Amino acid sequence: MPYHPRDIYRGRRKFRVPLTIILSVLGVLLIGSVVLFSVLQRFVVYDASGVTLQFPASADTASEEEMVSVTPAPTFEPVAVEIIYEEQDFSDTDLGGWEGLESVQALFIDREDVSNATLLAAAVTRAQEGSYSGVVLEMKDESGQLAWASQAETAVNYGTSGTADVTETITALHEQGMTVAAQISCCADTMLGTRNWTVTLQTASGEAYTDDNGVIWLDPYNSTVRAYLEDIVAELAAMGFDEIILADLYHPIAGEGESFTYSVALQTDPSPVTDICLLGQRLVTAVEGTDTAVSVLLDAASLRNGSGSETGQDIEIFWRLFARLYCPTSADMAASDKELATAELNAGSADIRFVPVCASVPEGFASYVIG
Repeated sequence: MPYHPRDIYRGRRKFRVPLTIILSVLGVLLIGSVVLFSVLQRFVVYDASGVTLQFPASADTASEEEMVSVTPAPTFEPVAVEIIYEEQDFSDTDLGGWEGLESVQALFIDREDVSNATLLAAAVTRAQEGSYSGVVLEMKDESGQLAWASQAETAVNYGTSGTADVTETITALHEQGMTVAAQISCCADTMLGTRNWTVTLQTASGEAYTDDNGVIWLDPYNSTVRAYLEDIVAELAAMGFDEIILADLYHPIAGEGESFTYSVALQTDPSPVTDICLLGQRLVTAVEGTDTAVSVLLDAASLRNGSGSETGQDIEIFWRLFARLYCPTSADMAASDKELATAELNAGSADIRFVPVCASVPEGFASYVIG
């Protein structure tokens, strides 16, 4: 029997109507979104605070409630600041600080021993029982690690603080009539240089300058570096140290065919003497009003070969800036190094203001540090 399509039973299509409604709604929403986006583009305002929607009716008097603001994530990029760099005249500079000093016979205690309570106690006992009038505690070495829990902003931001508390040690030594000096590395700082390469002294290719010992050097022109050093010397003075010794306060010498670049744009040729001496002057000024003297550790090679104009360690100016000049040397060379350094001495006793740092006691010296 032939059949006709009408004779076949077809079930009711229950989902056709709802599906049509859903698709229609989605289509309307999609079209509305495109139109809304096109319209709102005219009212988008970009400024330093982010991206905002500002409508004509409230363009001049829009309140915070009428503004939709999206603040972009902060970015940290090096910024070169154009500065005027002028030569400084130090001929009339005399910061003193040496007048109340006496001869010193000190034992040097390195940062690793300072950071370990047991090793520090043993070293202090050795100094107390020996023929020493004081100790030199290395509170920051070339690695950049601080021995104490510094609250300086840069130390907190880059995690360079240590955990040692030496206040009781300082008090105990003072009660016995002994002096306590703190030594810090200034421009040599691998830790900070690794964690923030923008503050490093850089090669012409833009890489952080690293010396033959693998130590990274900081840019002495950089404002962050200067502020960091000022903060930590102020902290050390507040802790009760009698003296602060600035180590690695000099500018490395570029090799043949090499050059350095800095984090600032200089309008004149860089001058190591002016920059290093100005940095030293800032650090002395940072402890003004305290009883803490500020001294410097010389670069022995610079002293002996007369390269102070390249390293920035101008001996004549250093005598005007710092209380004492410490010099790493040997017992055999201490006398000749003293003669070189004190040829420019402008005031005070050479026996008190020049201090050799040796492995053994140099003959004929009233002051020395045994390292």
